[in-house]
Amino acid sequence: MRIAHLSDCHINLKYHPQHLPRLRRALEDALDRNGADHIIITGDLTSNADARDLLTVRRLFESLGILKSSKLTVIVGNHDVFGGPHLADDLLSFPDRCRKLDYDEKVSIFQDSFAELFADTITMDARGYPFLKRVKNVCLMGFNSISSYSLLQNPVGSNGNISAVAHQQALELAKHHAWSTASARISLLHHHTFRPRDVSHLELADGISRGGIAARIEQRTLKLHGKRQLFKLFKALEVSLVLHGHIHFTGSYTRDGIPCLNGGGAVYPVFRGGGYYYNLIEVDGDRQVCSAIRVEKKSAEKKLTKPLQDRNTLAISTR
Repeated sequence: MRIAHLSDCHINLKYHPQHLPRLRRALEDALDRNGADHIIITGDLTSNADARDLLTVRRLFESLGILKSSKLTVIVGNHDVFGGPHLADDLLSFPDRCRKLDYDEKVSIFQDSFAELFADTITMDARGYPFLKRVKNVCLMGFNSISSYSLLQNPVGSNGNISAVAHQQALELAKHHAWSTASARISLLHHHTFRPRDVSHLELADGISRGGIAARIEQRTLKLHGKRQLFKLFKALEVSLVLHGHIHFTGSYTRDGIPCLNGGGAVYPVFRGGGYYYNLIEVDGDRQVCSAIRVEKKSAEKKLTKPLQDRNTLAISTR
């Protein structure tokens, strides 16, 4: 089974019109060139939580024939709830916008926009998270890591947290036969789970340094609170792989013995000169091979005589 993972598409017809053809190109590359059986997108499908943009993404999925649970899994991102400032004038007013926003309504709008993809999920909460979803021999556990507004903890809607209630619900969901018998057990969330030292090996490939973007991310407003407790939960769940986005690069790392893939560089990478990549996960029995696949422009693809070499490859035994 082949799973393509990407994140942070940030579709916005008004401010980011170039993102839609980039997303199409990435999805077509995964489906046509690499034969992906399933697509996973870990949040921020839109940039400003606009209904028109959600509809645009939905129509793209329909046109590619993947608006079905067996082909596609999505989870909500902070931009799908709170949106984001796009102009300099928005910066001062954006925190007040986050404060006044109806969080539950925005999450419900996102879920309803892609209702087909959640039709066969197993959940213990009416809000839809966490959920279990079995696709062939792989079982997915999706989390909503988007914190509600808080003046101190989440003033601009970009910090994250997974509640204690969600932790307990995840443990209950893991008792299902679908999870315990899966060859691969994959957890999905939007927010990144790395510490600066976890991604230090990506310095040369992605322009990330210990004192650079990774360190600044942890110190400012893109933080997932409670990561240490979350990884204790992942270990208890016997998670074999963690997929996330939130930070706009594509790369693999390991934290507390669990392999993790960030998929944020397929559409809107922070270092565009490094190229556009998505993750490809091949599940064969109890073995997973994870590779970062470069997305070429349409004109360049026609000249290819063989698939591009994978940039980063990580082989994982899940048992």
